[in-house]
Amino acid sequence: MADDRAIEGGSSEYELSWRDALMIGVLQILAIVPGTSRAGITMTGGLLLGMSREGAARFSFLLSIPTILGAATLGAWAGVKQGIPVPWSDVLIGFTLAGVTAFVCIHFFIKLIERTGMRPYVYYRLVLGSMLIVLGVSGAL
Repeated sequence: MADDRAIEGGSSEYELSWRDALMIGVLQILAIVPGTSRAGITMTGGLLLGMSREGAARFSFLLSIPTILGAATLGAWAGVKQGIPVPWSDVLIGFTLAGVTAFVCIHFFIKLIERTGMRPYVYYRLVLGSMLIVLGVSGAL
């Protein structure tokens, strides 16, 4: 498991080569597969490349910024093109609150994975995925 390869004092996001960063970025493509976590797959890639858990998690969250900004820009542009009035002050407040909340959550998540590793989240994803498959097959969804 990639988490077992996490090196105490492994490389940080600042020590990645451009090839390693590109490799982790390309791994995001796997997130189009239903049930695949974008953050999980990029953190796994970082761990496999010898990063510390903290470095892999931090890089994964930094890597999400262009994706989020791109989606927000496309959504805002589509609204403007359709002539939908955009309450920019509400957008700014929402953007700020989401950013602060994300920063706080990421901070505590990184502290947690330093203590627990990634294994609990792997088990969580396997159990959740299994439950969803059973519910889907049984027609309960």
